[in-house]
Amino acid sequence: MEGTKGREGRPDTAWGGGADDFVTEFSKHMLTSLPRRDQRERGESYVSGLLSTPGRKSMRSIASVVGGGAAEQRLHHFISKSSWDWLPVRRALAGHLERTLLPHAWVIRPMFVVKTGEHTVGVEESFVPQLGRVVNSQKSYSVWMANEEQSAPVNWRMILPSDWLRDTERRRRAEIPDGEDEADPGTVALHTALEPLRTWGLRCRPLVMDVRDHDAGELVRNFFRQGIPFVLRIDGTTPLLPNETLSTGHGDQLLQAQQLVKWVKKASRQVGLTGPQRPVNRPALVTGTKVTLPASGGGLPLQLAGAWTGGRRQPDELWLTNLTDAPPVLLLRLGRLTERVDNDFAEISTRVGVRDFEGRTFGGWHRHVTLSSVAHAIVTLSASRHQGERGERSMSRSA
Repeated sequence: MEGTKGREGRPDTAWGGGADDFVTEFSKHMLTSLPRRDQRERGESYVSGLLSTPGRKSMRSIASVVGGGAAEQRLHHFISKSSWDWLPVRRALAGHLERTLLPHAWVIRPMFVVKTGEHTVGVEESFVPQLGRVVNSQKSYSVWMANEEQSAPVNWRMILPSDWLRDTERRRRAEIPDGEDEADPGTVALHTALEPLRTWGLRCRPLVMDVRDHDAGELVRNFFRQGIPFVLRIDGTTPLLPNETLSTGHGDQLLQAQQLVKWVKKASRQVGLTGPQRPVNRPALVTGTKVTLPASGGGLPLQLAGAWTGGRRQPDELWLTNLTDAPPVLLLRLGRLTERVDNDFAEISTRVGVRDFEGRTFGGWHRHVTLSSVAHAIVTLSASRHQGERGERSMSRSA
């Protein structure tokens, strides 16, 4: 499947390989939980359409590629009105990626989709920090398996505004289940990760998240209550208590995170770090210090890690973790997996249409992002297969 060129010179389609058999077999494997054969076939067609349809992945454009006018109605029903459960598909996807991707951490990422009108499930007019303005948008969180080279989403939760949950008619039209209740974004983000960690039998890895636009203290307390290892990027003004071994002259006074980490900058070490947004090895000064977050029943023991690049006075990054014995350099490497996820979201997820759902039902959105995740995994794993094949050919030539 060859992609047509988009406005920036990149293929609009995400799938550039020729191994259609891998697309088919992987889709079949992920969709075995669907109860009917026709559902599995439509699921395979939908994934194929997400990979091969140029431009926006609307139901109509996918149908034009995989079957024409009659296919549009069938796909619409399969996504928006069908009864198949998306959770077993996500569980199968996560289990496969755990074995093949060998993730270092779970990364929680927000997604904001700007919408016109008021009928798309979950939309509301609100301020979006990532965009810096008030927009009419649909908001959700995804949890990704990530290592330094690759990442892929495995679970999703939508933030449902109170206007949707309290309006009986609106809720009925969107087919929002009774169990979906109002929750703040931080709670939604946490539950997005808890589902695969608690019920899918997967290995617990550190949860990594940028919480500069959240109540960092409340999130830390919630993570602690769940007994989950975490690495959270925080704002420099986050109040923390210095460890008793750090002499600040302020006793038990709460101090800003950026001030605390500057006091131990003299103990920092220089390391070279690269990443998808830093292809050239750039030196950084990295240090860490033990801190405490006040909580009912006593303080929570934490480690604060900071990094400086380019000779700036204030740290460029601050990460807070309950991995109190981990080297600060390791914490920074785990934290920067957010960059890997942001890169793969832009380069793969958006190009397999994760933001393109136009339906109006809660279940339709979940089925769409689930199959988009399958398509994303196909692109990610195909890249690994191609690299492996090139390596084998190179070895055989040199033998």
